[in-house]
Amino acid sequence: MAGTMTATGLYQAVRDVADDRAGTVAVRTTDGQSTSYTGLVELTDRIAGGLAGHGVRAGDTVAVVLRNSIGYVALILAVARLGARYVPLMANFDDAGVRTALSRARPALLVTDGHRRVDVDGLPVVDLDPLTIADPSSSPGPTGPQTPDAPDAPDAPDAPAEPTAIFRLLWTSGSTGFPKMMAWRQDRFVTERRRWLADTGIHADDVFFCRHTLDVAHATDLHVFAALLAGAELVLADPQAPAEVLLEQLAAHATTVTSALPQHYADLVDAARAQGRFPLPALRRPLCGGAYLSPAIVRDAADVLGIHLRQIYGSTEFGLAMGNMADVVQTDGALLPVRGVGTRLELFVPGHPDVGELVLYSDCTSEGYVDAPEANARTFRRPEFFTGDVARRSPHGTYRILGRVSETLAGATGPLLAPVLDEELTAAGAVAAAVSLAVHPGGYRDEVAVAAVAADGHSDQDATKTIAEILAAHGLVGTVRIVPAIPRTPVGKVDKPLLRTMLGLSGGVR
Repeated sequence: MAGTMTATGLYQAVRDVADDRAGTVAVRTTDGQSTSYTGLVELTDRIAGGLAGHGVRAGDTVAVVLRNSIGYVALILAVARLGARYVPLMANFDDAGVRTALSRARPALLVTDGHRRVDVDGLPVVDLDPLTIADPSSSPGPTGPQTPDAPDAPDAPDAPAEPTAIFRLLWTSGSTGFPKMMAWRQDRFVTERRRWLADTGIHADDVFFCRHTLDVAHATDLHVFAALLAGAELVLADPQAPAEVLLEQLAAHATTVTSALPQHYADLVDAARAQGRFPLPALRRPLCGGAYLSPAIVRDAADVLGIHLRQIYGSTEFGLAMGNMADVVQTDGALLPVRGVGTRLELFVPGHPDVGELVLYSDCTSEGYVDAPEANARTFRRPEFFTGDVARRSPHGTYRILGRVSETLAGATGPLLAPVLDEELTAAGAVAAAVSLAVHPGGYRDEVAVAAVAADGHSDQDATKTIAEILAAHGLVGTVRIVPAIPRTPVGKVDKPLLRTMLGLSGGVR
């Protein structure tokens, strides 16, 4: 295990980097805005003063409904400086979801840019722009019902918050139910990010390209604060931009580091193929998260984009646990633990000692789920973290992630993971996309339901027949439903609760 590092708060850590990288570009956007490290710290200090003027104190929670921007990055740092914490109201939350999120987070203020209306039922609301002005005392008070006039804004505290302060309440992906909310302390987050940066060889000359909404950990952890703690440049793209636009932007900004899910890379490959081929020679660290990365995507990325995908594995709750930084194309999915992370398997399939639930250990993880004692008891069995993911361990000590424990099916020859089955289904020709769902999640049964999209040139009947034949070959029984598209969460993962509802399976309600 790596030794314990000096406890450092997030704001102070970025400010220390800014002392060495003062005039260097810290953040830019694909629409032409930019700020230096000095400018980012100054903007952060102004926003911290503005938040303090609206009554935000250490321990308070600030809800946010914001588009990607330099101001959003600075707001997160400002909240950290005050010893407060932020919580996004996710774009896919309907009115009921917003009410649930607010009841769990209990924020003191909502910061917005006005791009999306949310019903906050009397919660004080303030626009982000007034918080960024040089004299926070002149900014207008919060708007909305039951909101008293705001006092003149004091300056932000002279000293940054204690490193042990929690700086965010962030949602899990929501791919298996209504998102759970979990908390990170500043010092543990900074330590975990610095360890990972050292492990991956990322440095100040890198250019990070972020295509994700800043509401999720994939954006903040793998892009925003990885870049800022390394002293690198961060490029914020429009999360709604089509793949062909993102491809052009990756090249135009000479991107060296980005992280995306397997489907995102598949979309980039398709966009590049439309142009014949589109190599990205500067992209030395194309990272790929998600529980399962197929060999086909690895090969396609190498052939069409000229990049060697580096698979990484981690979670919003734990941080980054494993990765593959090899400079050659590897399709076997072999991952090595990050320094400072311990690993083992919790076996659950008789006769398969090399397959089990992946269990992790680190001294710098999140504080766990908020107001979710059952989930905490199941996942955070201190000092271990039960991932809920199935892995296969090789004789060489590497791991391959196969999918979720809840997705493990009892095939005729042993455990069959749903993502592996989905890859086989889509390789058969008649199926463009498929998602297999265990009828009894976690029960290790042979019953499965499949939602699929028929491939171009093939009928729904062709796709259904192909899927039925493959299921029978694996000794599986189940149902098939052809759908127009596979629904996804804002992170880009398959929205399995919605699919379960569509297929009439239990556990579909968020």
